[in-house]
Amino acid sequence: MADISGSQTPEIWETEEDKKLSTFDLKTKYKIYLQTHFQGKQYFNKDMELWISVSSDCVRQWVKKSRTREKIILIQVLDFLLENGKYEGPPIPDRKNRAEIEHYKHFHQSVNINGLEYNVILKVVKPVNQPHKIYYYSLESTSNLRFGA
Repeated sequence: MADISGSQTPEIWETEEDKKLSTFDLKTKYKIYLQTHFQGKQYFNKDMELWISVSSDCVRQWVKKSRTREKIILIQVLDFLLENGKYEGPPIPDRKNRAEIEHYKHFHQSVNINGLEYNVILKVVKPVNQPHKIYYYSLESTSNLRFGA
């Protein structure tokens, strides 16, 4: 369950229902959530004033890289992250030097997941002649337990 009402730092808590699921089943549940709530949509990032789309590439990367329960349930606030993430430049070139990719941009946003504070790093790709799109995100723990669990 996610609470982003009036908050610049979203709070996400694993529900009692989610706690009963294996990590595989939790990931399956939220993959469907990602596909039905976000895939094919665009979100306007306020910091950079640019549109970021959520494509099937994002879904594939999310499935591949979301191995922890925290990263899995974080998908509930993807729209908030894309709209409110703060850009940290400069743009990063593609390390594989692919002709179809102009560069990557990193955006940062604080979140609380199950009472712990994290920094989310969103990796956004800028393909040639296409809008920016979310590629994947990672989590960095930034503090100890903040709320009673």
